[in-house]
Amino acid sequence: MPRTFGGSLRPPPYGKPEDDVPKISADTLAEHREEVLSALMEGTKRILLSGGERKLTAGSVAAEAGIARNSIYRYVASVDDLVDLVVAKGFADWAAAVAAAVDEAPDAPAGVVAYVRSNLTLAASGDHTLQSSLSRAHLSDGARRRIVDLHRQISAVLHDTVARLDAPRPDLIITAIEALVGSALSLVGPDAPADEVIEFMCGAAAAIVTTDPRV
Repeated sequence: MPRTFGGSLRPPPYGKPEDDVPKISADTLAEHREEVLSALMEGTKRILLSGGERKLTAGSVAAEAGIARNSIYRYVASVDDLVDLVVAKGFADWAAAVAAAVDEAPDAPAGVVAYVRSNLTLAASGDHTLQSSLSRAHLSDGARRRIVDLHRQISAVLHDTVARLDAPRPDLIITAIEALVGSALSLVGPDAPADEVIEFMCGAAAAIVTTDPRV
């Protein structure tokens, strides 16, 4: 059964009433708001990925999104709200990608390997670096709660998959796989060759799920 994660990330409207919103390009006002909010979030992400070369302000984000500076407050209350949304969406997308990869695996052992591969592949793309740095930022309590919940959902994917192995010590397998992924995250990234690490860790995961601890 397909899994869903994260829920709605749209904040309530702020600022002027909807009849003051600029001429829309989408078919409906709701679609227009969704498009602009998405552009604001992508602009926020690009600025954060600039490594401090660009300052995150309402003006810089609005410029990235192609809207007037004051118009940003029609969609969020502050730039901090945008950071919250970027973090929450990033973790939600990560959780959904891992779940989809595991769901496509032909059996439980392959599902565990898919769990490892998908997590490390996402980390190699640079998403983990961004999410980790942002998760240490001054996020709202609501954003932090969403992140904790999404981490639990990712962990639940592994727990459910290992349960299907019918192994005598599923707890040992879960602990080993979580340790394997956690230790490998620092070895992959956009500036590091990741293929060798990913293949090695996937091989290690395959060995773990086929090892009988009673032997």
